[in-house]
Amino acid sequence: MESHVEDNIIGKHSYATPHTGFTLAEVLITLGIIGVVAAITMPALVTKYQHKARETEFKKAYSALQQALYSIDPDFISAWTSNPGDRDTEFYTELYSKYRVITDKDVTNLYKKNNKILIKNYNKKTGSQNLCAQLPTRVAQDGSAISGCYNCFASWLVIDTNGPKRGPNALGHDIFYFSFNKNKLIPVGSPEYSHWEMKPNSTYCSKNSTNASNGASCAYFAITDICPDDPSKTYWECLP
Repeated sequence: MESHVEDNIIGKHSYATPHTGFTLAEVLITLGIIGVVAAITMPALVTKYQHKARETEFKKAYSALQQALYSIDPDFISAWTSNPGDRDTEFYTELYSKYRVITDKDVTNLYKKNNKILIKNYNKKTGSQNLCAQLPTRVAQDGSAISGCYNCFASWLVIDTNGPKRGPNALGHDIFYFSFNKNKLIPVGSPEYSHWEMKPNSTYCSKNSTNASNGASCAYFAITDICPDDPSKTYWECLP
């Protein structure tokens, strides 16, 4: 009888409790793997988020431009100027009033440092303002910026979808150009538009271009949502 009790006690203590924890080495290896995966995926996720933000800002600014332009009394068309460099005519004053601009003060200096223009091109490299067009001169209450002028025998409108104080201040990303003719808004880059300063699109809206004004004719592609270098992709999907 005693031998059976002893056997049972020995047998009872012969079963070890299973180990369910992780060793320090296992934890460190797991954290290392997570870190590597995050390092690979995070830049792509951040870029995707930024491009989506650019798209949302563009759609909002483009809609505002359309509404402002088409709400102007047609009689103001006669106030349009044909004098090179004019940008403060009665027509533009009326256009700015539709935006409820914060101030009438020219804000072009916000795009400059030491009198040098600091904007980027489509590839987000050092860019340059087109000689015929211009940069926005007025900031609206919604944070966007706008301007217009007549120059190089053409009428120009330019918008910065999120204003000069926010980045990237790059052509084709948040700065877009339009033409205006007979009360019709024409995005630069459109087949309807053929101004020599913004043509061809392979120079002014392509990741393969090294031109300092590359991105100046991207408005058409942004509106149609077509990648200028790969029609199978959307514009914002292939944004550099």
